[in-house]
Amino acid sequence: MTDTATLYRCKPRQIRSHVLDCLYAGVVPFIQGSPGAGKSSIVLDVFKELRLFPIDHRLSTSAPEDLTGLPRFDENGQARFAPFADLFPLEGWDIPEGYDGWGLFLDEFNSAPKSVQAAAYKLILDRQVGQHKLHPNVVIVCAGNLSTDKAITTNLSTAMQSRLIHLEMETDFEEWRQDVAFKQNYDHRIIAFLSYKPSLLMDFRPEHQEKTFCCPRTWQFMNSLIKGKEVTDDKVSLYAGAITSGVAVQFVQFTKVYASMVSIKDVLADPDKCPVPSDNATKWAVISHLMDQVTEDDFAGITAYVNRFDMTFRIVFFRSVMSRNKTLNRHPAFAKAMIELSRYLND
Repeated sequence: MTDTATLYRCKPRQIRSHVLDCLYAGVVPFIQGSPGAGKSSIVLDVFKELRLFPIDHRLSTSAPEDLTGLPRFDENGQARFAPFADLFPLEGWDIPEGYDGWGLFLDEFNSAPKSVQAAAYKLILDRQVGQHKLHPNVVIVCAGNLSTDKAITTNLSTAMQSRLIHLEMETDFEEWRQDVAFKQNYDHRIIAFLSYKPSLLMDFRPEHQEKTFCCPRTWQFMNSLIKGKEVTDDKVSLYAGAITSGVAVQFVQFTKVYASMVSIKDVLADPDKCPVPSDNATKWAVISHLMDQVTEDDFAGITAYVNRFDMTFRIVFFRSVMSRNKTLNRHPAFAKAMIELSRYLND
């Protein structure tokens, strides 16, 4: 029997595709997922693709008046509600230069109190703030945490439930490695460590006792902390503040593998005879280091060496080249590798 709960769950690329489907259809998607999974990054990336000026508003910090507007008196002494100009672009407004419209992102949507949710009914379904209509070039996306994750959430009323398209996001390591780590040039030591232990990309458990947890957001923090710097034992308490104490210790120990692994100089001196590591930890370290350092001048030699690794490591190396070093895609050595790996690289 199909578990109906799993039908809502989508990987990040599916979420992105479904959000686009919703926006083109004129309906409002609501993305739920564990804290730090990368929901807001996907939404803002969609806005960028569609050339939409982003408006990021946290409903958890809103009062009902934020969504209905504040009263003001006209020349006849009558009160009329005026929307907040920095939140809601209205009919007749000029679209910002360089954009095709606005993307209104209502984050922490299900963390808002019932009174705020009720005030949002008209905005979500009727695209109105008070008696004012939104500009036709405004799209709306909502996001929030899962109620099962011990985050601060409020159950949506049935009236609000029927106004939204419900999507549940789960992390996927391979998609994260290709779409985030490679494209954003993450530190090769993080890519190597998580390739060796992919379950640590997201180890969130609602009942966890640590001060934090591993997730795409905290690994982004970690990348900022170590990029271009030496990883040392005296910094483990700093790293623990991002990725937990246990994982921080594992990560520091893992990076010590780099001190004993072969160098690029050794690889280029004799790609056919330079030793290939026997353990997976060192293999990931070597492959990730080569991904980070490869240039057009040494690509042929490094490729010859990489082709001596197991298929899994070769696939990761060439996927990195495809994402991070576009000029190398025209190299003769790359074309040769594609003959054997093309069906894997395009999966």
